[in-house]
Amino acid sequence: MGIQEHRDLQDTFLRLFEPQRSALWRFVRSMVRTDHEAEDMMSETVLQAYQSIHKLRDEQAFVSFLFTIAHRLVKRHRWRRTFFGQYDEQAAHEIPHTDAQPDVQMDIVLLRQALQRLPERTREAVVLFDILGLSLEEIKVIQGGTLSGVKSRLVRGRRSLATMLGVDQHQEEPALSTIPRVHNQPIL
Repeated sequence: MGIQEHRDLQDTFLRLFEPQRSALWRFVRSMVRTDHEAEDMMSETVLQAYQSIHKLRDEQAFVSFLFTIAHRLVKRHRWRRTFFGQYDEQAAHEIPHTDAQPDVQMDIVLLRQALQRLPERTREAVVLFDILGLSLEEIKVIQGGTLSGVKSRLVRGRRSLATMLGVDQHQEEPALSTIPRVHNQPIL
């Protein structure tokens, strides 16, 4: 490959990758336990995508191409962790570094913990659709299977998350007798 062809591929890759960088980070971070693991997965995904960009026939398929690579790497990472184990005390005490308010940070921690308890394919579908905004069709390409399978995983995942997070999807206004009171006055 000539120098100009290499530069053209590099420019194409960067043009396609930059709009997806943030979404890819959020996806990878949601699928692993620590920021350190997410950084490793992100780096490996970018490297593999860059090395394989010449195989991409249609630029419209780049999102599926990129997230499929990330999906496979996360899957392989989990498989290795199962056999080789891993415990990092520093990561266990790590607090996510975001600019969000403390209550929002806690919500994020609780959501991540709840997401980790979902089956892998269900968690992946929920993250790709509800957090990253990918289409059902793109998720089907990334995960394989059928469109109805993706929809089923989304419904099951949302219901499970609602249950785990204590959210009643059909909440009604509380009866007056159930509202907490102090000196016979409602405190809400």
